[in-house]
Amino acid sequence: MDLETIRKFLRDSISSLFANQPNIFDFTSETGQTEWNLAHHYANEIHTLLSNYDCDLDVIKLNFDNRRPDIIFHSRGNHKSNFLVVEVKRDGDRAEIANDVQKIKSVWFRKPLIYQFGAIVNLMRDKTGTVEVFENR
Repeated sequence: MDLETIRKFLRDSISSLFANQPNIFDFTSETGQTEWNLAHHYANEIHTLLSNYDCDLDVIKLNFDNRRPDIIFHSRGNHKSNFLVVEVKRDGDRAEIANDVQKIKSVWFRKPLIYQFGAIVNLMRDKTGTVEVFENR
């Protein structure tokens, strides 16, 4: 699979998320939407396109200062098939996105994890989103 295919899957998943759950941002004043909740629903949409991988959310990487990738697509139990790590933002700003780009390149792309692809997905309240995808070289 190549970079453009991953980018298309992630963009299509944004469209599916907002089409399937048009009220994803509609909560009462007593309930606050979190990035983790969005990541959960978004991961379900991506997983329909990448069903040959295990999908996990917010797992702790113990040997990496307990850092927690938002979404990972991999084969559990080994590092041989660490395919895609996705960091999700909700109405993220440039500084937050830049921080996640740095995290992907300096943490998730390094040994022994060596994810093949990394992505930043910014889900916006106006039901649009942006996708940045990187390949680990």
